Amino acid sequence: MAYITDILKGTIQSLPDRISLDRYVQESAFITRYLSRVVKDKAVVVYQVLFHLSWFETGKGEIIVPWARVGSFIRSEQGNIIDHTTVKRRLPDLFEHNCIAVNRQRGNANEISVHLPSDIPACRVLMDQEEREARAEPLTKDERDYYTDPGRRLVVLARDGHSCIYCTTALTEENFVLDHLVPVAKGGTNRKHNIVTACDDCNRRRSDSDPVQFLRENYRQQLISQGEFLRQKDYVEALLAESAC
Repeated sequence: MAYITDILKGTIQSLPDRISLDRYVQESAFITRYLSRVVKDKAVVVYQVLFHLSWFETGKGEIIVPWARVGSFIRSEQGNIIDHTTVKRRLPDLFEHNCIAVNRQRGNANEISVHLPSDIPACRVLMDQEEREARAEPLTKDERDYYTDPGRRLVVLARDGHSCIYCTTALTEENFVLDHLVPVAKGGTNRKHNIVTACDDCNRRRSDSDPVQFLRENYRQQLISQGEFLRQKDYVEALLAESAC
C-alpha cells in the first residue's frame, strides 16, 4: 500500500526521513497553484504522475521507473494510453525548470529525482512574490471580523504565507489556527491586524504572553534562526502598531 495511504489509515506513523502528510497536502496544492503557471499543461501531467509515484507511493522524491510506466497513467486526447516516446517529448520543460532530474539510466528504467514544487526555482519565485505582495498590502483600518469568518480566516492564512508566524512551520487550510496578538482579555479585537496565523503548538505555548517575547523564546530554543526571528519580529511589530491605531 502507498505511504500516504498508510498514514491516512493509521497503519503507520509518519517517518522522519519521508514527507509528512501536511507537507504532502501542501505541495500537492502547489502543483496547481504555482507549477501550472511555470510549465506547459502536458508537462504538468507528467510531473503529477511522477509526484504520485514517488512522494505519494514512497514518501521520498527518488524513484526508478521506465517512461512507459509513466505513460500508462496518462491518456491522450483520443483516450489512448500514451507511449514512452510521447512522455519523453514532454520532459524538456520539466528539465528546463529543474522539476525533475534523471540521475542515472538503468536499461529501460530511469533513476529520477522528483523535486517538490516549493523547491523548484520558478515556483519559489512566484511564492516569494505572492508573500511580498501580501505583506506589502497597505495596513488600512479594517473593522471586520477576521477571526470567526471562514473566508476572512483564509485571507489571514494567505497574508502570512501559509506558515506559523512564531516558528515558520508550513501550514495548510486543514491545520492552521489563528492567534490574537493582543489577547481579547487584554482588549484585543478580531480585526485583521490583530490576528495572525499560528500552528497549534505555538498557539498553546504562547497563551497570552507578549508575542515578540514569545518569538525571542522560540529563537533561544533554536526553533527559528536569527534571520527568521528578526523578520518575524519586524512583521509582528508592524501589525501591533496598526492594531493600536
